[in-house]
Amino acid sequence: MAYYSNVNPDLLAAAPTEARHVLEVGCGSGAFAAAYKERNPGCRYIGVELFPEAAAAARGVVDHLEIGSIEDAAVMQALDAARGDTPFDLLIFGDVLEHLHDPWKVLAALRARTAPDGVCVACIPNIGHWSIIRQLMAGRWDYADSGLLDRTHLRFFTVDTAIAMFRSSGWTFSNARSRVLWPDKTEAALADFLPLAPKLGVPADKFRRDLSAFQWIIRAANKAASSAPA
Repeated sequence: MAYYSNVNPDLLAAAPTEARHVLEVGCGSGAFAAAYKERNPGCRYIGVELFPEAAAAARGVVDHLEIGSIEDAAVMQALDAARGDTPFDLLIFGDVLEHLHDPWKVLAALRARTAPDGVCVACIPNIGHWSIIRQLMAGRWDYADSGLLDRTHLRFFTVDTAIAMFRSSGWTFSNARSRVLWPDKTEAALADFLPLAPKLGVPADKFRRDLSAFQWIIRAANKAASSAPA
């Protein structure tokens, strides 16, 4: 159950605390919901969780729970019934979008159920991380039980392709913030990779940023303004 009970502090920090109607897709055992509701106790928090064991623990935390895949039409219909005429004003995806067959379709469908100026926050693994590039250069692509090459991942994103996914689904990109793990190992790897930046025609600061990020925290809004990665 540990996999379903982690709280990502960077994703939590990106989630606005004034939301009144919240949907978390992939709520696990409810740990993130509990942490968010401590900051915003007045919200109505709806969770969707694929795995019944984790969902059983979440049931006592969230205000309404649907068990199943967000890509299942019946789950989407149940969410519509649960929210009634009230749109969501905050969507949360914590390491979920990469597990979906069609995350573009899901983001578009939920945007249609989100209030104007509503916000979506998501944590997405970075397939451009130095550890993956090093593995590829050695001719490897080794799936694992967890991590960037979790064997249940169906989709893979860099920050640029993640931003493009949100935009093509009708969202307005706000910002992207990196999560850097293993800083000492990362700096050692960058020392090897950064000399390649001018040879590849990539600005050194972008090369450093994109190789360093283990995950990206993406924030997007249901409105018409835009900014660059931060």
